[in-house]
Amino acid sequence: MRVLHVNKRYPPHVGGIERHLRELAQAQARLPGVTVDVVVVAEGPPGIDQDGPVRVRRVAEWGTVASNPVSLDVARVLAASAADREHDVWHFHYPFPTGELSLLWRRVLGRPCPVTVCGYHSDFVSQSSAKRALSAPYSLATRTFLDTVDAVIAASPQLAQHSRFLPRVSSKVHVIPYGIDPAPFRSTPEVEEAARGLRERYGSPVTLFVGRLVPYKGVEVLVRALPYVPGVLVVVGDGPLRRSLQALAHSLGVAERTHFVGPLGQEELNHHFHAADVMALPSITPNEAFGLVQLEAHACGVPVVSTDLPTGVPFANQHGETGLVVAPGDVAELAAALGLLLEDEGLRCEMGERARARLLARFTVERMTDQVLGLYRELLERR
Repeated sequence: MRVLHVNKRYPPHVGGIERHLRELAQAQARLPGVTVDVVVVAEGPPGIDQDGPVRVRRVAEWGTVASNPVSLDVARVLAASAADREHDVWHFHYPFPTGELSLLWRRVLGRPCPVTVCGYHSDFVSQSSAKRALSAPYSLATRTFLDTVDAVIAASPQLAQHSRFLPRVSSKVHVIPYGIDPAPFRSTPEVEEAARGLRERYGSPVTLFVGRLVPYKGVEVLVRALPYVPGVLVVVGDGPLRRSLQALAHSLGVAERTHFVGPLGQEELNHHFHAADVMALPSITPNEAFGLVQLEAHACGVPVVSTDLPTGVPFANQHGETGLVVAPGDVAELAAALGLLLEDEGLRCEMGERARARLLARFTVERMTDQVLGLYRELLERR
């Protein structure tokens, strides 16, 4: 089976979809009889590189519209793929307007296509003025694109149900949860020793946040909750809000209990997860489509406090089972949930154990890959 993934970017670009794409593509390509290519828009010079078993073609960026890269070269790659019958499946990762329009253009021209699958990661959220201006035409393109593809993958029942677009094509929607490789998050004596060192450095108990410091992540709500929460807050990640969040911590008198440590590599990140008592994901808008970082915390046996968004966030973190789910933007409710877990070690440990067990049963990359390839085979048999 020959698969072509189509997306905006690919690592080293940092983003949840990019991480998911790399994990899926790598896992697919490691299986016998499966070859995987990826086409994305380059952030630097265009070219082709090999990421382990995955061939990555980075085409030239022609510009950006509403923060989305544009390149007509994506359509040219699809045309060459179809002409040479190079791939059996095209797997598009939505939202990526260039990718969707490239497929629609082929359909308008009556050009042949292999099996087409849409990995639907989130609705197009029009926050900026440019995105709002494009919302109506892109909504039309989205509906037409979803009508065109053979199948749609949603990572959670919530996204399938609450999306603006998926209910109208429910017959072709398949819920396949994201999966991660738990191996990089394993506990070893060395990891536990490093985690103890971090707790001595920061203090305890530890509430951990991991992610970009951008408005939809709701880190401001988390900082505002800290005066009512015991222990320290460790913030892993960077972004445009870092300075304003540091200033907020100072104004609230919690700067000494707030540690902004910036981005971390995999090994250090694992140490921080194992040093944490609780992880917080206080996102406030549906831009947070799933929150893969919750699965990483669960792999380390750490319960999560997240928010009740109409996305996969409360699906990944089950209220009362693997953590607690609170109303988005509610400082008092977030503080109460964090306080409950931080002050009740028995409850915290029980939820952490259930979180790890649920991850291993339902959210591994192997399980995700098997289900996606099973869908491909089903669609190919119908041809």
